[in-house]
Amino acid sequence: MLNRLGRYWLRRTLRLPMPWTATLGAARSLLFLSAGLTYLLSPTTVLFTPVDGALPGRCAASVHWMAWPCWLPEGVVAGGQATAGVLCLIAASGWFPALTAVPMAVLLIALPLTSAAPDGGDQLAGILGLLLLPVSLTDWRRTSWTAVQPERALGARVLVAYSALALAKLQIAIVYLVACLGKLSSAEWVNGTALFYWVRNNVFGAPPLLRPVAEWVTMRPVLVAASSWGTLVLEFSLAIAVLLPTPFRLRILLPIALLFHLAIWLVLGVSSFAFVMGAALLILVVPVGWSLVRPRMYRIRSGREKETPV
Repeated sequence: MLNRLGRYWLRRTLRLPMPWTATLGAARSLLFLSAGLTYLLSPTTVLFTPVDGALPGRCAASVHWMAWPCWLPEGVVAGGQATAGVLCLIAASGWFPALTAVPMAVLLIALPLTSAAPDGGDQLAGILGLLLLPVSLTDWRRTSWTAVQPERALGARVLVAYSALALAKLQIAIVYLVACLGKLSSAEWVNGTALFYWVRNNVFGAPPLLRPVAEWVTMRPVLVAASSWGTLVLEFSLAIAVLLPTPFRLRILLPIALLFHLAIWLVLGVSSFAFVMGAALLILVVPVGWSLVRPRMYRIRSGREKETPV
């Protein structure tokens, strides 16, 4: 009886689309690319020195064991930082996702814990690095860009990956819901003038090249109101994305959201944040098992079948 139930459960599980797709690989690569560029392009004294200037201060007892810079002597942190950046870029190539899963999770989690001034993108990347750990550990492909999986323990691996991806989608949806609802407590967002002030902010405002255009747009009441309220509508739509029809999510919501974060990058200059949110959008909006290149083309590898790029 137990054997019959086991075989039935396995057949039902294997009818699900394989969750390890090129789209998932692209999301992971964006997370690793964001962390890698942050590690490589940020001076050590800027990235790791707390506000009070005391380097050991970043290694509070509560995070010491979770952050790799705390394991190293202070004099070699810069070398460790460069090594971490290179490892992130290597992992971003997509090779051997199961083998790189744990090191990448450590590097993603450590960045917001040890950085002097982490942003929301660094924090979300660390959380996703942890939530995607089961997904990557069960991804036994040689590279994220192939379409086949080994048969070993496939049923259990599919269930683990689906469960982890469901938690990741929930986390990202909560991020967008909180972002939307939090803005409603601001009078500027409610009356539609928030972007007028953001593009003129001395720290995060539009760069000199784009400032004339940004200021011209936000001087028009209709355009600034549409942009401000449109941001709220988009964030709420992303918060409930899993409830929306798949064609709408892929053809309308995803392109608009990607352009939205690209605009934030260009206007506010938060490049690493844009990479992380691009990864988050691919995880949230694209259904599990779908590839934006060739939907539902992922399959089991048999002895005579070659790996097919997608």
